[in-house]
Amino acid sequence: MRVLVALVHYFKAEEGSRHSSTDAHRRDQRAAALRVAIDSWRGTFSATTALNIETKRFERIRGTVDGLDIVVLTNGTDHLLDEEHAKARGVRHVTVQVDNPRLLGFAAQRLFADTRNTYDLFCFSEDDLRVADPGFVAKIAAFQDAFGWRRLLMPNRFEWNPKGPTLKTWIDGDLRPAATERWRNPLPDEEFLRLGPTTFRRALNPHSGFHAVTATQLAYWMRQPHFGDGDCAFISPLESAATLGVMKTFPVYKAFGPDAGFLEIEHLDTRFSGMSLPRA
Repeated sequence: MRVLVALVHYFKAEEGSRHSSTDAHRRDQRAAALRVAIDSWRGTFSATTALNIETKRFERIRGTVDGLDIVVLTNGTDHLLDEEHAKARGVRHVTVQVDNPRLLGFAAQRLFADTRNTYDLFCFSEDDLRVADPGFVAKIAAFQDAFGWRRLLMPNRFEWNPKGPTLKTWIDGDLRPAATERWRNPLPDEEFLRLGPTTFRRALNPHSGFHAVTATQLAYWMRQPHFGDGDCAFISPLESAATLGVMKTFPVYKAFGPDAGFLEIEHLDTRFSGMSLPRA
């Protein structure tokens, strides 16, 4: 399987900012998160090595995908991408120019359209997400094999935080039904699906800061009048770029309850798990 990962990255320090992408005090943390995100894809899915103790040599093992290309999308020079690190990891840097940097994520749709005949799987990711499961891509394929390409599986996003309610916190809990029903209702589908021991639920919060569509799904999405429309009606431009286009096109599912870890991705932050909220 040939996989394209588009990491959407922006940083520009602003006075008095509350956003991590514009907070000068978080420059180093944001740069480190981007490097970790890149390394997680390259290290998890590309070729690895194993130490053969008997022969005292390193042996190369093929990757879990046939080909992985990583693209970092930035708005001009407003970024923290380490070009030397990017070169070492085989990352392509694509710059675009948008007046509102919060719209940068929509450039991934244009990138997908331009490369639609080159890849089997197209992944959109925010710049602070880490994947560590070598079965991640295979699980997406297994879900489609079982339930068809007209349904979309999203990962559950979590944070590690020793100061959180537990060490691991799933951060994309249910939204009010009214927040998504105008896009959910035109695409009626089953509330629950089951694959072996794993239960999936039609997501009341489809957002993960990530989505992955197959070539078949991308072709279908591109035929819809809303493809590339830049609609920002879901929460904000950031959430809309990551989620709204696919939510308009496919019923979105996530692994549910104790099965949440079936398909998961780590948010390299603690701002959600560190919120001051009652603990049940």
